[in-house]
Amino acid sequence: MTTFLALYRGKTIGDAKMVAVTADPQLVATVATHLLGTPQPQGEDPVVTTLERGRRAALRLIKQEAAHDEAE
Repeated sequence: MTTFLALYRGKTIGDAKMVAVTADPQLVATVATHLLGTPQPQGEDPVVTTLERGRRAALRLIKQEAAHDEAE
């Protein structure tokens, strides 16, 4: 499995064009670490809370995977 990052630019998401893409494990791990460092939103919607928990769990796995790939 490959995890990659893409950088887009545009006035809106619909107008955005891809500028760059990378699968560099160090950059992937850095971005995952940064996202995990942001405060977890607190809400009363149990569906959104569950989605957020899953997103953060996925980011932790991606970070571990990227660290492993970087060590190879």
